[in-house]
Amino acid sequence: MKSFFNHLIRKPTFISVLAALYFVYLIFGIVYKWFYPPKIGSSYKMVLETLLIFSIVPLGLFIIDRLLVLKINNIKLAIIETIIFGAFFLYLY
Repeated sequence: MKSFFNHLIRKPTFISVLAALYFVYLIFGIVYKWFYPPKIGSSYKMVLETLLIFSIVPLGLFIIDRLLVLKINNIKLAIIETIIFGAFFLYLY
């Protein structure tokens, strides 16, 4: 387990950083709503459940990213990921 975190910290890529930020946000939201539950009729609980359900996508991207880091240099992979996601978001918006 220690080598996994060491590998993650020493070889970060674009997707791994974004996935880590997403899961940190999700954990903070869960802990916050655990101690301060929403009012009845609030949609925040539904939003949190939706984020939990759709967290399969960042988790899948994170696993694929970690497998690619073993095969490809992490700097090249980060550049390729940034170009692909940048082109996707330019096309999308």
